[in-house]
Amino acid sequence: MKKRARTEKSKYKHQSTGDHCTCAAYVAEIMCMRNAEHKNQGSLPFKFWNIKPWNWTFKRQVYVANKLIKDYSDTALVKAIHSQEFFGIFSLNNPKVIPIIKKFHLMEEEAAKHEKQILDVRPVAKPRKTTFGKRSKFNQLRELDANQEEEDSPSSKS
Repeated sequence: MKKRARTEKSKYKHQSTGDHCTCAAYVAEIMCMRNAEHKNQGSLPFKFWNIKPWNWTFKRQVYVANKLIKDYSDTALVKAIHSQEFFGIFSLNNPKVIPIIKKFHLMEEEAAKHEKQILDVRPVAKPRKTTFGKRSKFNQLRELDANQEEEDSPSSKS
């Protein structure tokens, strides 16, 4: 089976398979892994979302993650998931989730307001002059010194 290519929608990677996935699938996988660790079930099997006990949980987490991404940005959701405040949360249906994600979304919007800078870009950029091989400044000086020494020394032409 072909691996999913990295696109604007699928810019995250599954932790279990390494394939590219959407933000909702990435967040759902993290939440399922946390839930499994909390229940002392060990690590999840390869492509656990196809296996019976986890497929419904994964689908439900993807559904809720997509709803959250519509209201807030995907980067705010991922930052919130990885934050310390999300430590004891094992499902996106938890009532504590929305205020945490709102906080990160507002922080992201404030950063975007302060981040806007006007750059002075020249319409016609001049390429940088490059020297290749023996034409460096030191080599030019050495050539001048060598030419001067030849002129100063007595010539053997006579």
